[in-house]
Amino acid sequence: MNYKAPRGTRDIFGETVLGLNLLEQKAKEIFIRHGFDEVRTPIFEEAALFTRSIGQTTNIVEKEMYIFEDKKKRKLALRPEGTVSLARAFIEHRMDVSRSACKFFYSGEMFRYERPQAGRYRQFRQIGAEIYASSSPATDAEIIILAQEVLSSLGIDKISIHINSLGCEKCRPFFREALVKYFSSVKDLCEDCLRRLEKNPLRLLDCKIDSCKFTDDVPEMSDYLCCDCKDNFYIVQLLLKKANCNFTVNGRLVRGLDYYTRTVFEVRSSTVGSQDALAAGGRYDNLIKEIGGQNTPAVGFAIGAERALLAAQNVGFFENLKIPEKIFVAIADQELFSEAFTFAVKITKYGINGNKDISVFGPINGKSLTNQLKFAAKIQASKTIVFAKTEFENDKVLIKNMKDKTQSEIDLNKL
Repeated sequence: MNYKAPRGTRDIFGETVLGLNLLEQKAKEIFIRHGFDEVRTPIFEEAALFTRSIGQTTNIVEKEMYIFEDKKKRKLALRPEGTVSLARAFIEHRMDVSRSACKFFYSGEMFRYERPQAGRYRQFRQIGAEIYASSSPATDAEIIILAQEVLSSLGIDKISIHINSLGCEKCRPFFREALVKYFSSVKDLCEDCLRRLEKNPLRLLDCKIDSCKFTDDVPEMSDYLCCDCKDNFYIVQLLLKKANCNFTVNGRLVRGLDYYTRTVFEVRSSTVGSQDALAAGGRYDNLIKEIGGQNTPAVGFAIGAERALLAAQNVGFFENLKIPEKIFVAIADQELFSEAFTFAVKITKYGINGNKDISVFGPINGKSLTNQLKFAAKIQASKTIVFAKTEFENDKVLIKNMKDKTQSEIDLNKL
C-alpha cells in the first residue's frame, strides 16, 4: 500500500524549509530587538479552553477544530491558533509577576479542518507576538508596525493594512441591535448566518457565503462607538500616521474570533490571490479574565507562515536565499579513506579558509572514483576534493570544479 501525507498537510523540505527557517529567524531577531521573550506552548490543550475563549459560533469552533479524547476520556484539542495557548501559559505561570516586560512571541504548528488551497493547510505554522498589561493605543500601533516590519524583512512591500474598531462591552450592544435589525430583512441567509443572527450577529460580517448579499447600508461599528472607543481608535490612527504606516479603515473588518475588542487589523498582499491576509490580530482586553486570570488588557497578532512565504516567493525572495556551498570529499585510493574522513570532519567543523557556510559530503568507502564523482554531480556539489596517493604523499589534494570540469592541485595546509 502506498501511504501519502493526509489531505491538507505536506512534507516540507528543500528550498521551502530553507525559506521557513529564514522567516522564523528574521521574525525572531525582530521580536528580540523589540524586547519580546519567546514562549513555546503544547500543540494540544483542553478543548474547553478554545471553545470558551474563541467563541461557540465561530467557524473555528463549529467546524474546524480537531477534538479527541485521551485514554482517560479527557477532551483535548489540537491548538487552532496561538493566542489562547499563550494566554493560558501567562495565567498558569503568573508571568505578570515573574517577567519584567509582558511581551512575548511564539511560533509553531496549528491545526484547522479547512478546505486546503494555496497558502492554506490543515496543519500550518503561525508566528505571533503579544503584549500584555497595557491598554494604551500605542501598543496597538506598535503591534501593527511590528507585523509590517516582519513581512517587509521578506521583501514583501506591496501590502495594505486594514484596521477597524469593534468597540467595547459598553457600545457593542447597540451595534448588535442594529445588525439584528438589518440582517432580519436580508433574504436567503445561509444556515450558519441564520443561527448566528440569534447568538452572535457580529459573525455574519465574517461570512464568506452571504457577503455578496450585503449592501452599503450594512451597519458599521464606527457609528456606534462610545466616546472612549472613538478616542482610542483616533489615537491608534494618529500614531500610525506619525510612523508613516499607511492603512485603510475598513468598517466591515471583524476577524473570526470572539475575543477581540476595539482595534482589529489585517495585513494583506495582492500577490497571493483572493486569500490575501498574511497577518492579522488586534486587541483582546477580556480574554485573560474570561479564562480564569486577572483583568489584563492585551493586544497581539499572528503571521501565517505558509501564506507569507508564498507572497515572498512571488516577489523573488527565494532567489536570494543563501544556500551553503556543497563540497564533496572523494578518494582515488581506498587506503586514504581514514585520512579523507578525518579531513571531512575537520572542514565540517572549521570550514575552508574560515568559510563555514558549506555543506560537506563524503568520502564514500568502496566506490570507484567515477561513481563518487557521479554522486557529487547528483547532489550538485560545486567542488570535489580528491584524495589521491601521489598528491597526498606530497601533502596535496586535487580540487575538481564540478561546473567547468577544471582540476588543480592545492596544499592541504592551505585548506
